[in-house]
Amino acid sequence: MSLQSTAITTTLANIYVSTGNTCVTTVYFANYSTSSNVTFNLYAVANAGSASNTNKIYSNVTINAGDTYIIDSERLLLDSGDMLKANCNANSICSSTITFTTI
Repeated sequence: MSLQSTAITTTLANIYVSTGNTCVTTVYFANYSTSSNVTFNLYAVANAGSASNTNKIYSNVTINAGDTYIIDSERLLLDSGDMLKANCNANSICSSTITFTTI
């Protein structure tokens, strides 16, 4: 199993791009602010696609200050080039960590 960690900002950006066929097993979104809540969006985007409302899988999810939101009840199977993109409503307070394995 492998790990990918990324800072999340207000700019929508890739937080994971599949190389080969992979299975995303867990996604953690951590709010490391001690005083501010943050909201995030997560998109599952096919290779060469772009993020839109049709591939948004989590929308405006609030994470309280100092808390972590964990997505681990479903597995995402990704082909080579498929990606996860994310953004949040504030800079410098949110990060993601993704666990994945090749299939």
